[in-house]
Amino acid sequence: MNTASKPVRRVVIAGGGTAGWMVAAGLSKCLGKQIDIRLVESEEIGTVGVGEATIPTLHLLHEILDLDEKEFIQATQATFKLGINFENWRDVGEDYFHSFGKTGKGHWTAGFHHFWLEARKRGLASSYGDYCLELRAAMDNRFALLPDNGINYAYHFDATLYGQHLRRFSENLGVRRIEGKIAKVHTDATSGDITGLQLDGGALVEGDFFIDCTGMRALLVGQTLGVPYESWSHWLPCDSALAVQTTLAGEPVPYTRSIAHPWGWQWRIPLQHRVGNGVVFSSKHISEDEAKAALLANVDGEVLRQPRVIKFTPGQREQVWKKNCVAIGLASGFLEPLESTSIHLIQKSLTRLVELFPTDGVRQSDIDEYNLQTREQIEIIRDFIILHYHVTNRDDSAFWRGCREMEVPPLLKHRIQHFRDTARVMLRQGELFAENSWVQVMMGQGIQPASHHPITRNMDNRNLADFLGEIRKDVARTLMKLPKHQQFISQFCPAPRIDMVSAEPMGGPALHINPQAKLDVVELADGAKVYVVDDFVQDPNALVALVQANADKFETPVGHPYPGPQLNFPDGLAAELDRFFRQHLAAPLRLGAPLGMFGRFSRVVQDPATLDARQRICHRDDSGLDPEHLMSACVHYLFTDEQLGGTVFFRSLMSEADTAAFRRDANTLDASVFTDKYGLPPGYMTESNRYFEVIGRVPAKWNRAIFYSGGIFHSGDIQWAGHKAGYLEGLGRLTINAFFKSHRPGA
Repeated sequence: MNTASKPVRRVVIAGGGTAGWMVAAGLSKCLGKQIDIRLVESEEIGTVGVGEATIPTLHLLHEILDLDEKEFIQATQATFKLGINFENWRDVGEDYFHSFGKTGKGHWTAGFHHFWLEARKRGLASSYGDYCLELRAAMDNRFALLPDNGINYAYHFDATLYGQHLRRFSENLGVRRIEGKIAKVHTDATSGDITGLQLDGGALVEGDFFIDCTGMRALLVGQTLGVPYESWSHWLPCDSALAVQTTLAGEPVPYTRSIAHPWGWQWRIPLQHRVGNGVVFSSKHISEDEAKAALLANVDGEVLRQPRVIKFTPGQREQVWKKNCVAIGLASGFLEPLESTSIHLIQKSLTRLVELFPTDGVRQSDIDEYNLQTREQIEIIRDFIILHYHVTNRDDSAFWRGCREMEVPPLLKHRIQHFRDTARVMLRQGELFAENSWVQVMMGQGIQPASHHPITRNMDNRNLADFLGEIRKDVARTLMKLPKHQQFISQFCPAPRIDMVSAEPMGGPALHINPQAKLDVVELADGAKVYVVDDFVQDPNALVALVQANADKFETPVGHPYPGPQLNFPDGLAAELDRFFRQHLAAPLRLGAPLGMFGRFSRVVQDPATLDARQRICHRDDSGLDPEHLMSACVHYLFTDEQLGGTVFFRSLMSEADTAAFRRDANTLDASVFTDKYGLPPGYMTESNRYFEVIGRVPAKWNRAIFYSGGIFHSGDIQWAGHKAGYLEGLGRLTINAFFKSHRPGA
């Protein structure tokens, strides 16, 4: 295919998760003014979501996107990462640290480790890590942002929350999300190009260019276009993983822990609100049940949910770009997260795609260049991971003996021998891991070079000792100025606490909205519409149980008009409710692009006699909005006693100016003064009066949700008289109240 196909104007991303939303964010930021981007994903299809540790290259993506670091950290519950502590990898009971920083200062002829080896030989050097700030800071649990990139760092974050953060970013730039499972992939009979994705509901999503982010299924590039998968299992023996989240036990450390076992290895990744744990193992050397028991026996804190198994085959698609489709993320291949490269590989695939984007049509030369660069990069990273397994002194299990004895790829074999002979690391242009990374891992795994560069012998003992001594002192002086990791987080970027008793990594269980949910319409007397969904969630009792477990955390915010205590809505539930709202209500409510949402659990407990003026009248949810913005609302009833009341809707009988004055008085006048002026006695407003007329009423019903424009006057239909005990006993009138902010159409 030497000539270009038709220009690319419509891009369809198949699959969400971290990969899909990273791609959506990058493309919309760089090319969003030139192309239409749609992303198809299904809430019913989970994501792997294991990777929560990153490497410093992520900063480059965030610079491209202009993401605010503090906002990103708080949105993803992130902590900082200075490297990885490898425990039991060299041998049982022996550890080493792979830091992100530079160690010492090198010369153009030879890296610092050559000078360190010479000084070690003469008895003039301390531990290699003493000359690296990042390593010393990690071991002393310290961190701070330093001027002029004075410290190299990455992040630990909640990958699911990261995907949600990027989704909000992408949708604000015009990316359209389409909910649905892909039932069929359509191709052109002549060219073989993909033409569209047919969803299980029948809708057809057509495009000019497709990005496969469907995970290990590789629905487009693998199942449809038939690109073979090349297995690397003969070099990377692990084929399974188990992941589990636990509560924090102590302060989070600024590094990832990688702990080797006789059958694989274990990770520990501390976030602000929990710890990510897991094991990567060979099913030939340990059973799934045994691996699960080993994992649960080696975690700290309370287990938040049972481990889930992930099966994989390490390897790579023979082509990741074929015809008009590029595979990114797990659809393109899999490397275990030993060096936290998964998210980097997505990022690199994205930036490479932007560089080679086929705006004027797909050309084979672009395809070939993309595939060539992808393979060169991932094979070097693959070799770096194999290095950890192959170079080891462990002889305690068949797993490790097999790793020591296996034949490794030719370039890696050469590099190991070259370093063993001369301490040299000769890198190819554009490699991910710098010289210091190779040095730290090769020496950490047990290689002791037979020689090093002769230029180091030009320094006499005094000069060599002074050279190393000044570096060590600089590291020590800077280290003393750094605060503790948790102290820095608390001062700079504390994330909102997630206190919910949880069975899910999102800080709460999934809503599990009924996939058969049906919108019914209640038309109000003025023509406005309220959308009603009965049997809204599949397990409403789970939501009530969640609230019961956290009943002591309800708070009544000072000055808030809601007549009772509230409990923050977990991010996971909010995200699912938001997805449902955007998919099913944005069109009926005639909304523009989304601007965010928030929600809470709420209870009504305030005696009518104590209500202030604001609480005695109906209200709207769009007060104070910019003219180009809209607010919509949802109430989900989670109580069985329907006599506690649903929601009643009103229209004003006053002029617009008088209505505004009335509402202003309600917000500023003392309750008794307001009563004297307007003649409205204390009580919940549930019926018509001289100022407002009832235009509709939606009764409460167990597991019913209603959606409506926040511009309609409304109030809870609170029937306090005769039902006081129902409001005050147990959880009483428990509801979910959610609010969705949007642009006006065309704004």
